Amino acid sequence: MQIENKNIIITGAGDGIGKEFVKILSPKNKLILLGRDIEKLYKLNKELNRNNYVLKCDISNEEDINLAYNAINNKFNKIDFLFNNAGISSAKQFDQYSAKEISEILNTNILGTILITKKFMNNLLQSKGCVVNIGSMFGDIAHPYYSIYSTSKFAIRGFSDSIRREYAHHGVKVFYAAPRATQTKALEKTNDIGKFFKMNIDTPDSIAKHIIKSIKKGRNSIYPKSIEKVFILIQKLFPKIIDNNLENISKNIYSKQYKK
Repeated sequence: MQIENKNIIITGAGDGIGKEFVKILSPKNKLILLGRDIEKLYKLNKELNRNNYVLKCDISNEEDINLAYNAINNKFNKIDFLFNNAGISSAKQFDQYSAKEISEILNTNILGTILITKKFMNNLLQSKGCVVNIGSMFGDIAHPYYSIYSTSKFAIRGFSDSIRREYAHHGVKVFYAAPRATQTKALEKTNDIGKFFKMNIDTPDSIAKHIIKSIKKGRNSIYPKSIEKVFILIQKLFPKIIDNNLENISKNIYSKQYKK
């Protein structure tokens, strides 16, 4: 599959993996950049010397999605790709989350992703286009202290599988990518917990390149080329091994971070 001369929507385009998607795809495509911070998107356009279409859009807000949809349809006669990249990462003890924090994460990571996909599905049906959902290894192996984040990524994996099977005969392709830990500002905010897991960390550009390369090869489930694949297999076949390991880490986190 070639990704050239396409109209491509990228959510969360101002930072991290989304920003790297923009850098890779800009030269040969027309991009529509969505994000909460429109100044970041304008700055990125200027840095790349591109004229990509920029819209302020918080996907956790349905009104923002509707406004973006109307603006995009007024400017573009077709949409070929929707990259659902926007998301919130968080790590803390489950009972310390407020209802507002839980809602913010789930509304962005799950509801926003689903609603924007639904909004543009007719466009993608017409173009026989592609949906690319960015999940996480935490959507296969649930980690303690990442309860809400893991929940959201499990949901996106299920959503991706379901709509892939539902729309395949219409010619719409659905890809699910599950990066491991990524060196972003979001990761830095959760490092007080994340450091206990001694996670392997990839750069956003290496992840974006791997995902684009995998899409071109038609791989609808995209995982790192790393030891994490073995962990997923162990999770499926011998979950108790994963339980024991993560329970011990959880106990260590509690004793160091939370026990008073």
